[in-house]
Parts: sequence; C-alpha cells; structure tokens
Amino acid sequence: KYAYSHADERAPTPPERGLLHIWQSAGPSAQLCPDRVLLSRPVLQASLGEHHGLLLTQGGQVYSFGELLWRDLSVPVSAPLLEISLLGRTVVRVAAGGFHCGALSEQGNVFMWGENTAGQCGLSERVSEPCPVSVVDSDVVPPAAVQVVDLALGREHSLALSARNELWAWGSGCQLGLVTNTFPVWRPQKVEHLAGRHVVQVACGAYHSLALVRSLHQQNTPELTEGEEPFAADAGHYCPLGVELTEVMTHEVTTSKIQKTVLNKLVFKFILEKHLNVTLTVGSCFFLSGSPRQRRCSAGRPSSSCRSRSAAPEEAGGGLPSLETEVWSWGRGSEGQLGHGDQLARLQPLCIKCLTGEEVIKVAAGSHHSLALTAHCQVTHTSSLTFLQPSGLLCFVPRRPLQLSDGLRVWDVSAGQSHSLLLADGDCVQPVLLYCGPRKDYAVRPDLLPFCVEMGYISGVCSGGQSCAALADVNVMGFIGAIHELASRERRFYCWLSSVKRLVLTPLQSASPSLGEPCTHLFFSLCESFVRLSLLIGQHSTALSYFLHDVQGCDIASLPLLTHSEHFLDVYNEYCSSVGDFQVMGGFRPLHKLSLECLGSQQAVLAQLCEPDQSAGGKADLVSLLYWPLQQLHQYSRMLLKLAACYNVVRKLTALWLLFFSLSVLRLPQRRVVCESGNRSLTLQNAGRFSNHWFILFNDTLVHTQFSTHHIYPLASLWVKPVTEDGSGLYAIKITCPEESFTLVASTPQEKNKWLRSLNQAVDHVLGGAGQGSSPGLAAMSRTASHTFCGEGRFKDAHYTGAWVAGRIHGRGTMKWPDGRTYSGNFKSGQEDGYGECLIPDKVLNKPDGYQGHWRDGKIHGFGKYKYASGEVYEGCFCDGHRHGYGMLSSGRMAKRSSSVFIGQWVHDKKTGYGVHDDITRGEKYMGLWLDEQRHGNATVVTQCGLYYEGNFRDNKMCVSLNRAAALNGARC
Repeated sequence: KYAYSHADERAPTPPERGLLHIWQSAGPSAQLCPDRVLLSRPVLQASLGEHHGLLLTQGGQVYSFGELLWRDLSVPVSAPLLEISLLGRTVVRVAAGGFHCGALSEQGNVFMWGENTAGQCGLSERVSEPCPVSVVDSDVVPPAAVQVVDLALGREHSLALSARNELWAWGSGCQLGLVTNTFPVWRPQKVEHLAGRHVVQVACGAYHSLALVRSLHQQNTPELTEGEEPFAADAGHYCPLGVELTEVMTHEVTTSKIQKTVLNKLVFKFILEKHLNVTLTVGSCFFLSGSPRQRRCSAGRPSSSCRSRSAAPEEAGGGLPSLETEVWSWGRGSEGQLGHGDQLARLQPLCIKCLTGEEVIKVAAGSHHSLALTAHCQVTHTSSLTFLQPSGLLCFVPRRPLQLSDGLRVWDVSAGQSHSLLLADGDCVQPVLLYCGPRKDYAVRPDLLPFCVEMGYISGVCSGGQSCAALADVNVMGFIGAIHELASRERRFYCWLSSVKRLVLTPLQSASPSLGEPCTHLFFSLCESFVRLSLLIGQHSTALSYFLHDVQGCDIASLPLLTHSEHFLDVYNEYCSSVGDFQVMGGFRPLHKLSLECLGSQQAVLAQLCEPDQSAGGKADLVSLLYWPLQQLHQYSRMLLKLAACYNVVRKLTALWLLFFSLSVLRLPQRRVVCESGNRSLTLQNAGRFSNHWFILFNDTLVHTQFSTHHIYPLASLWVKPVTEDGSGLYAIKITCPEESFTLVASTPQEKNKWLRSLNQAVDHVLGGAGQGSSPGLAAMSRTASHTFCGEGRFKDAHYTGAWVAGRIHGRGTMKWPDGRTYSGNFKSGQEDGYGECLIPDKVLNKPDGYQGHWRDGKIHGFGKYKYASGEVYEGCFCDGHRHGYGMLSSGRMAKRSSSVFIGQWVHDKKTGYGVHDDITRGEKYMGLWLDEQRHGNATVVTQCGLYYEGNFRDNKMCVSLNRAAALNGARC
C-alpha cells in the first residue's frame, strides 16, 4: 500500500495566489497551451525532475505527479497524488532529482525516496516511500545532528546546505566533490573543499554541481605570499586540475588525500541565505516560500516570528544579500558546463575565475549546461553547443552572455535538459517569460513566450527534463502589482547606476587631480558615496527579487525598505550632502570641462544615460545625471503609500520615510530661495487661530508647509492674480493651480506688493522671460506646461503636456494615462474639445482602439473614424461618445470569414433607420429599414445567385405573404 492518495479536494474557485502553470518545452514558435494545476491550496513551490515533479502547497503538504518509476505509476499533472507519509511533518522545501525526490521539514530533517541504485537517497535499501535521512557531523564530540536548510538533487547525487552554510553530499560520481574513491556514498558527508566557506546556494545538473559562495576576502582572510601553497579553503582558485574521464564513468576515482583545513567561522546574526534561493537541476526548481527560515515562518509559525529576523542588524545593511560572490563548480565537464574553459572533469570544487567580481546572485544547472544570473540582470551561459543543436554538432564555447533585447532585465533563471527558462522585466510592470532552447542558427538567444501575459504576475520559474513551469499571483488589492513595480524599478535603477559608475565616474576619477583642491577631494567623496549608494541599490534590488519568490510567506513588514530604513536614509543623506557640497564649491563647471576631454567620444552614450526628465534636449548634463538618483526617493514614497492602502502595518512603518521625504524632496542643486513668509507676513485666508502656515518661494516652486505636511506648486503651472481691495482691509493674492486655487493674505500692502512682484518675476523667469524687469501685474495667462493630476476624476494620475489658460487646460496638448490611454488634440476649458486623436489599449486582444475625429465636452462628438482592436472600423457621426447619425461600419477583410459593411443610420450605437448591409462572405446585400440592430420594416435583399427579394422584416425575420392569405414568418437562409 503506497503512502499517497488522490488530491481530490478541489477549490470551488481558483486561488488568487500560488497559481501553477506547466507545459512541455517545444520552443517559442509552437502553439503551447500551459496546463493550470488547480489545488485546494496555493502552491508555494514546484520542482521538476526528468519525468516527474513535486508540489509543495500551503500548510506543508506535498504532491507528486509524472512517471513515478519507483512505484510503477503514471500520475497526470491535473490530478497529483498527496504524499500521506509526510503529513504532519510540516514540509518547507521539496526537490526533484533525475529519478528521485527529497523533502525538508521545518525542523531541518531530510526525507528521501525514489531511485536509489547510486545511493542518491542516502539509504542502502529500496526507497519507494519518504524515509528520513540522518545528516550527522562526526567531526565534533559528541557527534551532532546537522540542521539542513536546502536541498539540491541531480541524477545520481544529492547535496544539502546546512544552517551553518556548509555543504553535504551523498550518492555517486565526481559531482559529489568528496575526497573518496569508494562509491556509492550511502551516508551524507561534508564537502571538505568548501569547509570554512560561506555557501549561500547550490544547484545540481545531471552529473555536475554548482555552488554560490560568499567571497572569502569579506571574512578578512590574509593574502597568501608567493611560495605558499594555498589550500582549497583559502584562495579557492588552486583546487586540483581537471582529469580526463572515459566515456563510461566509473565509480572508482583515485585521488590523493588532501589535508583537511578548518578555518574560524564568522558568526552573523543575519546570514545571507535568508534571501538566497537554492536552484535544482535536472531537478532545477523554484519556490515562493523563500529562504528556509522564512519558509518555516510561513509554513507553521505566525508571521511575527519572521518579522524578528531583521531586527537590530549587527551592522548597517547587514541583513541585505551580499553581491561579492564566487561560483564554484565540479563534476563532469565534457560539455563545458563547469565554465573553466575546457572539457575536463573536476573531482573537487573549483572557483570559476571569470565570474568572480561579476556580482552573481543565483546559479542554475541543467542536465549539461549552467546559468549564472548577476545583479545587473545579465545571464552567463556555460556549455558547449551540443545540448542546443538538434544535430548534436559539438562547437565548444565555454562562457558567453545570453543575447537579450534592449529593455529586458532578467531576475530569475532555471535550466532543464536542453532548454533554459528566464523571468524578466519588460516594458510594463508584469514580468515576461523568455525561452532559450535548440536553434538552427547556433545562436543562444532567448525568445519571448507570448502566453505569459495571461498568467498574471509571475514570481518564479522552474525547468526539469523537457518540462517548464511558472508560479504566478493575481494582483489582489494592488499589493502584488505594487511589489513587482518597486522591484522592477529598483533593478532598472541599479543597472543605470552601474552604467554611470563604469562609463562616467571611473574615467573622471582617474583624471580628477586636474580639478584642483578642494574640488578633487570633494569629487572623490562624491564618487565614494555614489558607490555606496549603488551597492545599497544592488543589494535592495536583489533582496526584492528574493522577496517576490517568497511573496506568500513573507510578512509585508519584512520589506528591506522598511527593515533597513535607517540605513537607506543614512546612505541617501550622505550622497545628497556630497552632491550639495560639490555644487556649492562650484565643482561641476571644471568637471564638465574635464568630461569633454576624457569622454569627448562618448557624448552619445552619456546622452542615453540621461533620463527624459533630467535635461532638456537629451544633452549630457552632469548636474542632472548625478542628481537623478535622489529622484528615486519619490518612487519609494509613492510605492509605500500604495502599500499603506493595503496594510495597516505599513502605515506606521512609512512614517520615518515620509518625514525624510518632506525634507529631501526640496533639495536640488539648482534650487534657490527667493523669499519666505517669516513672522506670519503671509498666511492662508480663513486659516484657524492655531494653524501655522509657512510659504517658501523658490526660483522654480512655491512650497506651502503646515506642521509636518507640505505642498509643492511648480511655478510653470501657477497663476498669480491680485485681489482688488474692497474696503475689507485684506491685502490678498489669488493663486490658481491646475487642481486647486487659494488666496494668500499679506500683513501689509508693502508685503503684498513684495510677494506679488516676487511671484510674477519667478513665474516669468521659469517661463523663459527676463524675470527682473517684470511688473507686479499678471504673468502670462496662456502658456505651455506639464502637470500630473493627483485628484479624483477622469484625469487621475494622468500626465498632460500642452497649452494652459488661467490654470485650466485650453488649447492643443497631449494627455497620457498610466493604463496606456493617450489623447492628443484640442482642449477647451479643461475638457477634450475639437479635433483629437485617442488610443485606448485593449488588454484582452493586446491591441489598442484608435479614434481620430471631433470631440465635445470630453466626449467623442461629431464626425470621426474609430478603429476597434477587433478589426472593425467605423467612420461617421458620433454623439456623446456613441455612434449616432450617418456612418459606415466595416467588419473584417476579404480574407476573413465574417467580412461585412454597413452604411446607414445609427441611434446610440445601434442600427436604426435606413441602411445597407453588405455581407461579403455570403454575397448577400440587405437594403432597407433597421430598428435596434434588427432588420425591421420594408427592405430588399439581393443574393449572390442574383435572386431578388422584397418585403417586410420583423425582428430580423422576413414575413412572406402566401396565395391563400396566410402568413409565414421565418428566417431566410
């Protein structure tokens, strides 16, 4: 009797979280239809082997599907089987190898089952059901049980990562990395060549292994002098050389005994694997339950236990993932999958030199190839082309980056038998899937999978054998979308920072002594603070990617932006002060001259680095370039406010951020104070007795502060008008803005004239006037400006650029909404009025509706042409947004099955009155009256065969009069 049962408990409606999609890898051109696995609980993790897979659901339940050879069963993915023997174990992690399985409990215990001919299950007998495997450290006295936090399984071997970041292995083959010549290894043994190292992630291919290791120099290891013999645990680059293996791998490998080296291990309150994932093989996998400690919280403990992990870090930013990593590989290398530039095998772990310093944050191993994902969202591929070519042609290329299209930033990878699956940021917030498999053109270039748009917000990918899988979530209450948007922006921000550091700051820093003192010293300080900021953003973007893998199990309060808020504020304050100091000392002028000398041939590259809102004309402006990182604070504020609408806990944790934003948002290098309302010289009309209003006029904005809140009014969209004195004794000035207006009251007539003149001069200067010679009268009532609407209404969150008159949209302009809608044309009194063009996206058909024509009072009105996403085209009259009057509707084309044209009268989007309908497909033409989209009244019908009918229609049916005075109603075919 097997320890499993049918997962017959199904949810009445699909869950909104943990949606699993599985499909067979057949290339992007194939018409794929992913299967959606519906269980009663959300899927936290999936792992795929050669021909089987495992699912971990909320509550720690494990399901199996596929070819279960050890049980002589074949289980469809639509009806996976529940592993009853694991009930009550609170499983937090599953792993599928080539033909065996593994599970990890909350207490760190390992359970294995499946094929065991090579000892890969850690037991000496046949294992058809989950059985516990003991991992014991015999080097200590007395021997102690090892707590395991992650598993990775290959075809004939298994790896386990302990809570102390040590690696344990069992099974057969050189991919174990053990100092032994006896196989199989039935009991887990420590990989001594990685002793003393901080292993943060492991991955297994069919016959090779990968490990992501924290760089040793972080642990202050003394450098080796020339002549010293380095140990494997020290430098890591001098492990035993590769050896030639015969075609048939034997289990007996002779090797010399290497002296065991034990290094002092550092103790961290917050170790890195809180955020890093372990990817499987052949068994490659992904999970949403996060790190082992996070998974234990999500599986069986309340969320408050997760929250305590990030409290009181040992040092600033100590809980964020490290970017200084190394990739170690060992095992068979006949396909170049080890990444060492040859096809030799490695009996013990060896560091891949070319990946050191590349900020690798995740590794994935397929059957015969390897992938390394960097914090810069780049993917390095190591293997020969054998697995890529259907013909099996061997063309050895040891290491190369994948060719990605512009704008794609990869943040999750997985590898299968002969393919790779990537998860990347695209043009919108919703992630996209990229597939890389066999190609005839010998190119390693991923292709976009179009069906990923229908999956929702994908949070992780998985590959194994010839199968692919993806886990997705529905954007409930906007939370999922907000987290994805924050992570996507942060990854893009880090790529931009890295480009600026490499292309601008590094060349300038080498030539900075020519700036002279003190500018040279200040520029060095600026570069150092920029590097620290870049490092922080890289760590934050990586942590957010890991957070998305664990979005179901993690508490919202564990967001790095909240748990490390003080560290963020310190780094941003330091960078802001460095930019300000360099600006005050006049360092940007000589720096600009130096940039022309050092970077003269790269001005086009610098112009590309400038964001659209940094400098006018797309020119490289170093002031705007170095100031732009501070704009990210506005994005943090906006995203935290979005999250605050979903969770009460975030409202409390954002208080410190919002307080910082209220100060930092006003800091601009080119901003200067014109005047301010000290001593209550200017106040708001009808203000309360105990209210405190403070107005600050800068050279580009007017700021109104009240207690801890403030409002910013750009002068480009601000209108100033003096209020005529009516004997009330009020010296008032009326301020009009795009979304509000208010009246300021001065204490004396002199103060009124002073503020009136200052306001008009500042507005005139912003608009391009002389400024100093302006009169205290009115500034330009008609102008061109940009504004993003914040208030409720049709224009909420929309961005407008165009003409204004007295604070209202009037004239020609362009309005863009966040959902993709755009309107370009004439406005009148704040509404679309006159001729204009509009695009409205259709998410179902993935094409936009387009309209060109006349508008009135914000609605389509008059003659115009409307192109629908479905292919229909209407050209004619509209009234209040509806087809009304005379018009022509064309449906389809000549090659389509349903091609037709209607020309006639419309009433509120319905055919009513006389009209002609030409059914091109059937070759039939109807000429007559219509009523509410139905043929109704006198009409004439001409068929393709030349038949001619004339009579009355009622409710789309023709009434035929017979000779015997009888009537017959029916539809003519």
